[in-house]
Amino acid sequence: MLFDKNNKLLKCQNKLYRFALSLTNDANDAKDILQETILKLLEKRNEWNRFDNFEAYAMRSVRNTYLNDRKKWGNARVIPIDVSLEFEEENEIEKKMNISDLRNDFNRIIAKLPEIQKQVLYLREIEEMEYKAISDVLSISETQVKVYIFRGRQFIKKQRYEK
Repeated sequence: MLFDKNNKLLKCQNKLYRFALSLTNDANDAKDILQETILKLLEKRNEWNRFDNFEAYAMRSVRNTYLNDRKKWGNARVIPIDVSLEFEEENEIEKKMNISDLRNDFNRIIAKLPEIQKQVLYLREIEEMEYKAISDVLSISETQVKVYIFRGRQFIKKQRYEK
């Protein structure tokens, strides 16, 4: 059953890993969370059809696993933004340095946000999830999702211009 082409879990496995990575900022920890989450989800595979949005349920499971294991990691992590681009121009090093500076600025700014705003922004901006799905994943209202996105974007803009 796990290897069925139509399997819900296989369809969202990469997204679950990326979300775990965004929470932990460590590939090994993200793999551990993903593995633990998959085991929990497989134990409940007979219940999958009762969920309106299985992907949101699975994402919430990743978040819950992270929160349960968070004590062993200590403080909250920063969302990783890793841009790898190939340049064919002569000023390749300069462009890479600019991208690196932007990534460092972004990570510095994001680190100042509350954990919930980081998660909401990640799910919306990186995973491109709908407000309803984000509210399901994080167990908050859609209105609160919109507020966190608005405040997070405003904070990022303000910090960027204050540099």
